[in-house]
Amino acid sequence: MHHANTPSAALKTSNCASFTQETALKLKTWLATAAIVATSIPLQSHAALLIGGDAASQATASSILDIVFAIDTSASMSDDIASIALRAQSTIQNLNCPTTDCYVRARFFGINGVSGSVFNENARTYILGRPGVSSSLINSTEDNAPVVTDLVNYYEWNNDAAPGQDYFRAIVTIGDEGTQDGSPVNTADYEAAVVANQAAKAAGILLFSWVADDPTSAAVSPLFQAMATGGSITSGGATYNYQNTGGGFVSGPLTDVTVEAQLEAIICAAASGGPGNGVPEPGSLALASLGLAGAWALRRRRTA
Repeated sequence: MHHANTPSAALKTSNCASFTQETALKLKTWLATAAIVATSIPLQSHAALLIGGDAASQATASSILDIVFAIDTSASMSDDIASIALRAQSTIQNLNCPTTDCYVRARFFGINGVSGSVFNENARTYILGRPGVSSSLINSTEDNAPVVTDLVNYYEWNNDAAPGQDYFRAIVTIGDEGTQDGSPVNTADYEAAVVANQAAKAAGILLFSWVADDPTSAAVSPLFQAMATGGSITSGGATYNYQNTGGGFVSGPLTDVTVEAQLEAIICAAASGGPGNGVPEPGSLALASLGLAGAWALRRRRTA
């Protein structure tokens, strides 16, 4: 964890002549406190890691979830990035999952760029910084499928579940264009999505795909959906087959209320082992449904 006010920084800015016994005692106390914090809070090097859940603590959780969000940071996604960033922390720290008491570690990446205070970590840079990794499949801000494959293979998944606790891993890829290098949707997109789908399925990682409310073509949503939940797509005389990764598909307008509802639905589904385990399919919140958003807000008020 990087601290702006480290002991070394304090020493550099203080006058050595004034380094009295009292100062030394304060430094010793600071170090002792830092050691306690380091042992009780999971290591995080970026604000992009948010920790929360609806369990009282990691020790009392029935499930532990590592979930990674990766978003296209091109200009067309700026409003979506802002909407998710506005609600991410409050949602994760105030979850109300129907079937599990979960402890959640959520990390937020821009695919090949950064944007704002939440999506402030570059996935490609992160991947290339991992031990033993010399190349990345990511070459564009809109590589929604390659980022999945890289994260499946190289993310620092941390199964520290105790006996009796479930441990789940999930990736959420968010965009509005093709799954590789943006528009148009073509053979490269379908093939990259197959690779991502197969990687997630083989690793047992739940894949969720989230299409913003203004996809660039009618081909975007079916491709994102198949990549996460399975199906076959025929294009240009070729058929591309996808398996169900156990995740889900999300689409719809990203208003303040619906973003929070979508985030909670995705995280609760993932922390329960996927949709179908007593939680709503996230795609069912695909949000032409103001009635559903109203019901969600009412439940929030009743449980607050």
